[in-house]
Amino acid sequence: MDSLYSSNTHTLITGASSGIGKQMAEEFAKKKANLVLIARRADELEAMSLRLMECFPIQVLWLSCDLTEKEAPRLVYEWCKERNLIIDTVVNNAGAGMFGEFERLDIDKQIRLIELNIHALVKITHYFLPDLINLSRGSILNVASVAALYPLPYYCVYGATKSFVLSFTEALRYEMRHTKLTISCLCPGDTDTSFFHFAGNTNKKNSLMPPDLVAKSAVKNLFKNKSVIFPSNIKLISLIPKFILKRIVYRRVSKYSLKPSSNR
Repeated sequence: MDSLYSSNTHTLITGASSGIGKQMAEEFAKKKANLVLIARRADELEAMSLRLMECFPIQVLWLSCDLTEKEAPRLVYEWCKERNLIIDTVVNNAGAGMFGEFERLDIDKQIRLIELNIHALVKITHYFLPDLINLSRGSILNVASVAALYPLPYYCVYGATKSFVLSFTEALRYEMRHTKLTISCLCPGDTDTSFFHFAGNTNKKNSLMPPDLVAKSAVKNLFKNKSVIFPSNIKLISLIPKFILKRIVYRRVSKYSLKPSSNR
């Protein structure tokens, strides 16, 4: 496949060590994009980088970083600047969730979730946006969730953060309509990743989407300049009137209220 990228530019992906982020790194590598991978797990990032450089004619750099820390997004930007890296695509994929009744969940952990899902995404976008505008082309892909479309009990903070991501992305896209930027928001449904494990949700999941298919859909539709990307048939959910969708969701999660939360 011909490269869609310049040899001196890089695609930056947060949350790149597993799940959808890891698969998106693979998809961009197939298109011969040089990569900058950001996540907490240094061992996973190093192994990924070596493997991708063995498989594809690209440069892969990585930075172990905890984006819940206040200054981390600025440090990511400065780290790229110090190395004279030209970032032409930013993928804000890093995110997490917590499952349980709001008042029973640790409030400090919930605040860190907001720091990761919202603050880090907004800060990274803000730092890199001027550089992207100055390029002949540039892209931003923010990862939200189908949960952005409706209130989600027992994931109430997580769902609210994803609603923010969707609204923020669509508003920014409109502001940037006179530039050459491509700005898209990915809204996947339940995906077969470690998300549920780390969120503390041990309930059985049905019809999980493979992360590689989600990543393929994301990258393909980013190139098509789609505003909101719904992998598979998730787009059908967005067409359901909100008051009906809320009833469906509330009925689905009503069983959780019968189970005491194990998260404290």
